[in-house]
Amino acid sequence: MKDSEKDLEKALKIVTEKVLEQLSTVQLGELKVSEEPACEKEVYPIYFDRTEKDNSKWLGLLKEALKTAKTFEIHCWNGEEEWIEVALRYGKRKESDWTYGKMITGEVTPEFVHMLLTMPKPQDVELENKMTPFFNVFLDSGFQSCHYGTEVVIYEKNK
Repeated sequence: MKDSEKDLEKALKIVTEKVLEQLSTVQLGELKVSEEPACEKEVYPIYFDRTEKDNSKWLGLLKEALKTAKTFEIHCWNGEEEWIEVALRYGKRKESDWTYGKMITGEVTPEFVHMLLTMPKPQDVELENKMTPFFNVFLDSGFQSCHYGTEVVIYEKNK
C-alpha cells in the first residue's frame, strides 16, 4: 500500500470515529428516563423439578388463578387421546396450525375447576416430573402452565 493510501485510510478512520462519537453523544443526549417501570410486577417462571414429591404447590397456584379465570385453553400432543377426550368434556377444539397436537378452549365452570383440582398427579414421570397430564394449561387470568406443569408463569393482568 502506498503512503498516500495509508494516509487516506488513517484520515477516514479518524473521521469515522469522530462521526460515530458525535452520533453517540447526540443519541444519548436525546434519551429520556422513563418515569414508569418497564412492567408493573416482575414475572419469573416457577420450575417444578424432581425434588417435588407431589403436585400440591402447582395445585395451590392453579387454585388461586382459577378464582378469577373465565376461560381456559389446554394443549395436548397427538397420541394423548385420553387427555384430549377429558379436555373436550369441558370445551371444544380450537382450530390451529399446530400439527403435532390439539388445542381445546372453553369456559371455566365449576365442573372444569373440580376436574383440574382433583386430578391425581401423573405417574409417568420418567422424562419429566409432571404436575398435570395436560401439556399446557392457560387461563385468561394470567396463569400459564407449560410442559406438564413443570414450568409455571403467572402474569398480573392490567386492571
